[in-house]
Amino acid sequence: MAASSNCEIVLLRGIEDSDGYPCERASTTQCSDCGSQICDVHTEECDLCGDSFCASCYYSHMTEPHAKPVLPERVQPKRERSA
Repeated sequence: MAASSNCEIVLLRGIEDSDGYPCERASTTQCSDCGSQICDVHTEECDLCGDSFCASCYYSHMTEPHAKPVLPERVQPKRERSA
């Protein structure tokens, strides 16, 4: 990654803004999925695998099986027998 590259995220002013405008911050990392250069403000990090993503790829990444913690099996309490 070049030290002078800018974040490649395009910001929108509103729902009718079809062009948007580029983020002017310097990029600090690269999206692990799409490869876009992203700044620290637009970086989402997966707590489970540690990879960095842009917001769009992060939400897609969170649907992957490793992103959801495994729930423990419910253990049935033992019934005590009455004498």
